[in-house]
Amino acid sequence: MKRYGAWLGVVAMMLTLTACSACGMAEEPPTSDGGATAVGHKLGMGSVSAVSMEGTEQAHVKVTAAALVLDTSGKIASCEIDELAFTVAMKDGLPQAAENLLSMLDMGDDDLPDTGSADTATKPWHEQAEAFCDYAEGKTPDQITGLATTDGKSEEIEGCDLILTDIIQAVGRAAKAARAQSVKAGDDLELAMTATKAEGSTNEKPQYDVELAAVTVGSGDRITGCITDTLQAKLTVAEGVFSTLSGGMETKRQMGDGYGMKAASSINREWYEQANAFDTFAVGKTAEELAGTKLNSEGKTDAVTGCTMAVTGMLKNAVKAADKE
Repeated sequence: MKRYGAWLGVVAMMLTLTACSACGMAEEPPTSDGGATAVGHKLGMGSVSAVSMEGTEQAHVKVTAAALVLDTSGKIASCEIDELAFTVAMKDGLPQAAENLLSMLDMGDDDLPDTGSADTATKPWHEQAEAFCDYAEGKTPDQITGLATTDGKSEEIEGCDLILTDIIQAVGRAAKAARAQSVKAGDDLELAMTATKAEGSTNEKPQYDVELAAVTVGSGDRITGCITDTLQAKLTVAEGVFSTLSGGMETKRQMGDGYGMKAASSINREWYEQANAFDTFAVGKTAEELAGTKLNSEGKTDAVTGCTMAVTGMLKNAVKAADKE
């Protein structure tokens, strides 16, 4: 009887715990950005994208991205930021090809930032970005997103005169999307952005694709974490002028289930789910091994389980990030 009573007590306790779990203590499900509750170092990437129109003759596209490694206490252990901006102009009723598709980090010392002030900046963008990341490391994401600014700038960060509005927002998004893979303390963090004119771009619907990748590289130059994303900057032309409206744009990850690939997918998986499968495939490989992934004429591969979409741009940009180390 004592054993029977004890057994009933155990059952009652288990039922109580199950009920509590159902009332909100269950593990947080993955988000559309791939984030999930996990213990250990986490890798996150976030971005802010927008198109701004100058009349009907010029379209300016700007993408700001941040990559973070969060340590076990949730503080920023590593930080990388980058920005890519280009202009598509109309001439004789036709959109012209954008001339400069390099990101600020790729330009390096070849470009000085527009500080928005009359005096000329003496430090290139990448050095000011490094100063921002040096300041961010060791702090919590909330401390960065709560940073006081005046006209988008902060006097707290020595050596950084950049307008931080989009950068701060990208950091917040990166922290929210962070997830554990095989990232360890001391792994190198790299961020890559690559813009190209889309293969299906037309004069009526010019489009540029921006690939983003955050990668951590550890022992043996092997990838320990990878997050990829893609922005499709779609513009529209009507009667020889841009009909595009100014406003924010979303990447494919940010669209989540709204991107709509799942319905057309032979494996019934959304874009971000297939991208997660690619990211998992990249982990454990060197940049050279990842670059050796065989693709067919459509840019697809049988090597990645759970991913049947074309990965040409995603693959090249992830290799670019992993090879920076």
